[in-house]
Amino acid sequence: MFVATKRSMNEAVALRGELSAFAHLVEQNAELRATLLHPRLRPNERLRVVTALAERTGASEVLRRLLGLLADRGRLTVLPALAEAYAEQLNTARGVASAEVVSAFPLAEAQRRALVQALGKDAELRSEVNPAVLGGLLLRVGGKTYDGTVRTRLASLRRRLSGSG
Repeated sequence: MFVATKRSMNEAVALRGELSAFAHLVEQNAELRATLLHPRLRPNERLRVVTALAERTGASEVLRRLLGLLADRGRLTVLPALAEAYAEQLNTARGVASAEVVSAFPLAEAQRRALVQALGKDAELRSEVNPAVLGGLLLRVGGKTYDGTVRTRLASLRRRLSGSG
């Protein structure tokens, strides 16, 4: 992050997006992931694959150097965790709260805006859909979890009823 922020905060934010997109690309493409992480692939071959992929995706010079370093040292497995840690560090430097919300259905834009406003400061909201929550929301902000899901409320009710019998 420090290399990117020395240039400008806009470049640091752009790098976050690039890094996240590249990590997502590798995570979602099983064949690519298997190729990059194959134990018989020599470091120079891995570097060639990563370099070609970075060029093809139009990656910035900073991202290309980072990917090259990870490939050369056989550390591409840390890419998803690195992307997440970078995003958290950047948000901290910018004074932006990172929040994650899990709901049974996709949130409408008005709901997203209301959640950001309820957080009371600049917030970056990532959302995930998980039908298992049944309804309500699960919100994670700054290491704290606020669970207002129907699933949790039903489990709590079940515990109370079984304890009173």
